[in-house]
Amino acid sequence: MNRPQHHPSIWRPWLGWRLAALALGVLSVSAPAQENSPAPKPVEPLPAVVQEKIRQWVQAKKQHSAETADWEAEKRSLADLNELRRKEITQIDELIAAAGDRLKDAEKQRGELLTEEESLRSWRASVEQRIATLETDLRAQAPKFPPPLREKIQEALDRLDSPQPDAPLQNRYRDVLAILGEVGNFQNALTIDTELRDFGGQKIEIDVLYLGLAQAWYVDRSGRHAGVGRPGPEGWQWTDDPSLAGRVRNAIAIQGKQAAPGFVGLPFTPAAK
Repeated sequence: MNRPQHHPSIWRPWLGWRLAALALGVLSVSAPAQENSPAPKPVEPLPAVVQEKIRQWVQAKKQHSAETADWEAEKRSLADLNELRRKEITQIDELIAAAGDRLKDAEKQRGELLTEEESLRSWRASVEQRIATLETDLRAQAPKFPPPLREKIQEALDRLDSPQPDAPLQNRYRDVLAILGEVGNFQNALTIDTELRDFGGQKIEIDVLYLGLAQAWYVDRSGRHAGVGRPGPEGWQWTDDPSLAGRVRNAIAIQGKQAAPGFVGLPFTPAAK
């Protein structure tokens, strides 16, 4: 019977490893006693580490999900806010555009008003110049206005003779129109008036028949005084002509409807041009 053969080359290393492990174990047990130092912390088992990592991962996922949800909500809020801001900006732009249009309209109206104001100033200056010219002419003609005419326009003539520097233009225009209107009416009519005239130092009442502002004839109640009157630069100039007494009295009676209508010849001298 053959015995198994031992192979020293194989078993020897294995035996060495065993001895080395035992030596290390002995050293690891005896070393603390020899060195008198604290033992190192034991390494946590692998499953606990894995469990902790999983817990941390789950916690991180939850936190990430919560942060993601918060971010999505915040994004929606920001989007709504941005939309609101865009609408506000659009409204502001529309308001600015409308304000710009109103400003343009206001500038246009302002320009039109300035043009109208300038036109009115020019018109006022023209009217004022025209009124001033009429006032000057009326002052020159005022001495030719006989008493029956002056009675109707005396107040306007007084203002014309003593103008106020701050008198409104419309008031001056009103006075000029009033004077011209009465002058026109008097010029186109026959007017009978009763006046006092001085004859030889004696005041005698006479009746006067005015043919507008062109000429007049007069006669007293007795028929002894009669004559013709004509307007001049200093007023009316009267010339006695007793021979006209009957005809003047007859003309006055016809004009006053105290006699039947008829033809009466009276002297007339046209005014020199």
